[in-house]
Amino acid sequence: MLTALLTLALGCAAPPAASTPSPLDSARGIVSITGTSFQKSIVLRTKDGAITLEPSATDSLSLSRLGGVEVLAEGKRTSTGFRVDRFKAVSVEGRPVVDGIIRTENGQFFLEQDGRRTLIGNPPTVLRTMPGARVWISGPLATGPNTFGIITPAAPRT
Repeated sequence: MLTALLTLALGCAAPPAASTPSPLDSARGIVSITGTSFQKSIVLRTKDGAITLEPSATDSLSLSRLGGVEVLAEGKRTSTGFRVDRFKAVSVEGRPVVDGIIRTENGQFFLEQDGRRTLIGNPPTVLRTMPGARVWISGPLATGPNTFGIITPAAPRT
């Protein structure tokens, strides 16, 4: 109590209360690319309508490769749309997919998601050339056959 009175009497501000980060909003729907080559928009078609996505430059390039793919986007709703902080592919043509990064170790191929690695038992031949790429994969990972799409290509090797 004495501290509060001294703070008021001396005109000092009380220390700010610790703030907790606000939870992210989420939106789930199918990515649609609209517009022309000069002005493209990335839109998420949800069960409730369409939301204009506002991704970072990197995510914009990645999302522009996902036309027709159902994604779960996390971020914040804005007055003009939805600011994307992160996203993941969840289905293609109604079939579930797994979104992750291709890793290789001792001649084996893995899909890494959130620090977990899942063995890809029979990866398509072209997928073997893409360590470091972020992809979506459908089909049984352990045995194949698998279909896939590139979300973010692997960085060039130097």
